[in-house]
This record gives sequence, structure tokens and C-alpha cells, in this order.
Amino acid sequence: MSEAPVETAAAPRPKLRLGDVLVEQQLISADQLGQALELQRATGKKLGRILIEANLITEEALAHVLARQLRAPFVNLKTFPLKTELVRLLPETPARRFRALVLEERGDTLLVAMSDPLDLFGFDELAKILKRRLAMAVVADSQLAAVFDKHYRRSDEISGLAKALEKDIGDAVDFGALQASVGQEGAPVVRLLQSVFEDATRAGASDVHIEPQEGELLIRNRVDGILQTLTQADKRIAPALAQRLKLMAGLDISEKRLPQDGRFTLRLSDRTLDVRLSTMPSQYGESVVMRLLGQGSALRRLDAIGMPDDMLARFRELLGRDSG
Repeated sequence: MSEAPVETAAAPRPKLRLGDVLVEQQLISADQLGQALELQRATGKKLGRILIEANLITEEALAHVLARQLRAPFVNLKTFPLKTELVRLLPETPARRFRALVLEERGDTLLVAMSDPLDLFGFDELAKILKRRLAMAVVADSQLAAVFDKHYRRSDEISGLAKALEKDIGDAVDFGALQASVGQEGAPVVRLLQSVFEDATRAGASDVHIEPQEGELLIRNRVDGILQTLTQADKRIAPALAQRLKLMAGLDISEKRLPQDGRFTLRLSDRTLDVRLSTMPSQYGESVVMRLLGQGSALRRLDAIGMPDDMLARFRELLGRDSG
């Protein structure tokens, strides 16, 4: 049975200190708050994250506290009936950056869930991006990753292709057949890598990492400097992926004990990429890291990189000075 629609509240403009609220509600002590604030000054982490990592409060309890204090609804994403067309009103990059999700549309208002409702800058940026009046809801941060992967990414498709490749190669890689499949677009390894590259470009990833571990293979993208797991697959497919990529980059497929560097050009449906590839032998097999460079990509304008207006004006003033 679907969860009932959430009642929207007016967009909250929080003016509270999280630590004081938690002490007031006796969820942490003043001493614990003091220690957490010292750690915050030393590490730059958010206070809520520090308290959660120290097991002083659970993530869900923190979200409930914030929701009550801000008079905003708390939403359990595990049961809420999300609509992909609404979720995708907010592009993936700002959704992940601001830990936000579009839940409902009511007239000219969008209900947006955030795991950090105290992030006023993020809330204002979301309003600029969505160009709508926003109301806020609160969610537990740990529930966002699975939702992002389901509604933005091709994780299910890529996991399915990885399983198909696993069945195709069995327990050993036939390198002769693999080399013969270089031009075969229907080969499982080709379809898997194509999906990986398409997902990476769609997410704005700068790098793709293929990393064999002790019991699995990790395929991860680096987006905004943060590695995000795309899929976890059977480690038996790792040699097939590494060998295929080495063939594309013109590297020696028989050499597995030394690092190698190469490059190739990749043509996707709507763009062309230069791919710089590095292989590195590891305990569990060859790791592959690829840097993705768009051909002819233009530099972004200063006013498109997310600076607040006052900071942007100050930055331009500094750029215009004759001396430092």
C-alpha cells in the first residue's frame, strides 16, 4: 500500500544551532557537544556526521529532531512512492551535491527532501535550479544513495550486463575470442563497457575505476572528486574487462606484472571522449583507472560554477586587480 502524500509546509528558513537543540532535548550532553565541536573545528566535518560516527545519535533520530524543530515533514524513502519524472527535475549533480530529492509537485510548489535542512545555501541553489517555489521535507541521508542510483543511474542495467558477462566467460577468459571481439558491438564485454562509459559521461564523472577486490569487482566513478560505486560484480569478469580495455588502448595484453599507460578515443551516441588509461597490478588482479576528457569541451563560465553572488563579485574584483 502506497504511503499517503506528504503535507507540505512553507519553505523553512532554519535559524537554530543543531548542537543546542540536541542538548536541549537531552539527546547528547553539553560535554559531548563540546567534544564534537572541537572535532568539527579540527576536521571540517558536519556536526551531525560527527555525532553519528561517534554513535552518540542515530541518523534517523537526527533527521526526526530536525524535522520537528523546523516543522517540516520527515519522509521514509523506503516506503514513499517516488516518481522518476519528478526526481529527474533536479539534475543528478546538484542532487548528490546538496543531498536533495524532488518528492511531490503541488501547483507551482515542489516538495524537496534534504538530509541537511540547515543547508540554506543548498536550499537557495535548489530554488534557482528548479525555478519553482520549494517546500522542504527531511530524509535520512543513508536512504538517498539507493534512490539516486535507481532513478539517475544505470546500475541495474550494468549489474545485469556484468552477470551476463560472468556466464559468458565461465571460469576462464578466452583471450583469443576476446581479441576477435574487438569490433563486435554485441559482445557482452563491449556492451558492459559501453554502458559504464555512458553512465560516467551522464553523471559528469572525471574518472572510471575498475578495481578487483578479494571477493568482488568494484566499478566506480569519480564525480566532483568523490568516488561513487556504480556496481559490484563477480571478480571473475575483471580480467576480461582489463584485457578488452588494454586492446583498445594498444597495450600489451600479455604483460600483467608491470604498470602500463595508454589512450584511446571513444565515440558515444552524443559525444566523443579521449580516454587516458592506466593499469596497475594488484594483489587481486589488474586495476584500471581511466581519465575521461571530452573533446572540444568548453570551459565553464564563472557564474556557472556555483559561487554565491557576493563571492563571485569579490572574486571578479580580485581578478581585475593589477597586482596581488
